Amino acid sequence: MQSWSIDEYLDRLAAHHPTPASSHVAALNLAQGAALLTMVARVRADRAEGDVARSVIARAGHVREAALRLAEADAAVVDEVAAAFALARSTEAERARRAAAIADALLVAAGPPAELVTVGAELVELCERMAEVASGALLGDVAAAADVAAAALSISRTNVEADIGPRRGTPEAERLVAVIASVEDLLVRAVTVRDGIRARLGGS
Repeated sequence: MQSWSIDEYLDRLAAHHPTPASSHVAALNLAQGAALLTMVARVRADRAEGDVARSVIARAGHVREAALRLAEADAAVVDEVAAAFALARSTEAERARRAAAIADALLVAAGPPAELVTVGAELVELCERMAEVASGALLGDVAAAADVAAAALSISRTNVEADIGPRRGTPEAERLVAVIASVEDLLVRAVTVRDGIRARLGGS
């Protein structure tokens, strides 16, 4: 995916194929948000708040790498889901095996979007830190990073909820539910960053 042009990525996203899909959109949102914060932090790195900026640069780089890694991981597990859907279903026994295989594959597929929630949490924290030290037009980039973090978190939560459906109530599914339980608070924090910046810039 990382070698694709933007046009190629969008064409593949629009194609009749299970990957890339919404988890890739979430991952790329996080990667873009991390890149934006890195740019802002580099501008501020030689100012009095340089220590904060340099810390953000390092951590944002990890967020970007993790998000792209999880996009690739998602593609691999979605292929397993597709393989489960392709299983034979001529007899009752075959249909039962297929249904179980699909449920198991979907549960595994919930893993990458759940991990994206953890990555998104770090991006929200970095947005909070940069909102404290950025100024002027750069604040708009911090607000944009907070907005894309929120979008990625919301997408990832919904993807996990969709994938665990057939196995909801199992220990592994409930572990994933616990991971996404933090999303509502993270969304509030991201919106707080954005709205706080708009207030500082004179927005309504």
